[in-house]
Amino acid sequence: MPLDTATIAPKARQEYLRIGKQFGSTDTLNQANKTLEALHKYAPALQKHGFNTADGARLSDARDALIAAGIGRVGVAGQRKLTNKGFVTALKEGKSARETARSVLHAGRNDLEEKGDEASADVIAVALDQTRAAQDDAEKLAVQLDTLRDVLKREDVTAVVHDRGGPDAITRLGIAADALRAAAKEREGQGTMAATEHLDLIDGIVVTLARSARKAARAAARETKQPALAAAFELTHLYGTRGERSQAPEEPSSAPG
Repeated sequence: MPLDTATIAPKARQEYLRIGKQFGSTDTLNQANKTLEALHKYAPALQKHGFNTADGARLSDARDALIAAGIGRVGVAGQRKLTNKGFVTALKEGKSARETARSVLHAGRNDLEEKGDEASADVIAVALDQTRAAQDDAEKLAVQLDTLRDVLKREDVTAVVHDRGGPDAITRLGIAADALRAAAKEREGQGTMAATEHLDLIDGIVVTLARSARKAARAAARETKQPALAAAFELTHLYGTRGERSQAPEEPSSAPG
């Protein structure tokens, strides 16, 4: 049956959108297909570990909604997902640049505090506080990168981070912020904002359900001593192989069900 998103509570909707923005719809479609294929074989084993028949049906409906939206077809839809993939890549790099810059600034603040330069250390502390949580909105993340870059470029701060990766961090932050804004602008130009948000919502639902199925599969695999059961539900289309997962978006501790 068609996926009904109208009844989703506002808080859950925002969480699905937050998650969905981090993934391209081609990847979520492929993951949905993989998880559904595994469910054909292992669904009964997952039932008492948190993933039931209704969850599987909802995942199937979400997969069908992606197909109905044109995901998986060539042409305009394919171009949009190329654009979306660029957005996802820019978001990942922006978050990585943010993490590196914050590490450099933490070290610089420690040095300044040891030297008794409380004023400069406080400037860094304010910037770290303003950027303590990574943003999934491209412009908000770009603003965070600008904030970190501005502090790193201060003469009093540059002196203590020069040999700690400061110059490279400044360059990387500038490039990442520009890429985020360019990717967001290109993404907005592909179709309507409503259509983009709808796909992000479905992507978020698929990712959340696939993660839930994997958790249930791991619990079932431990109980039944069937490692193949857990392997069948791995999120390879979302996070790549095991060796690639260090570059993947972090999974939240909880998500709407």
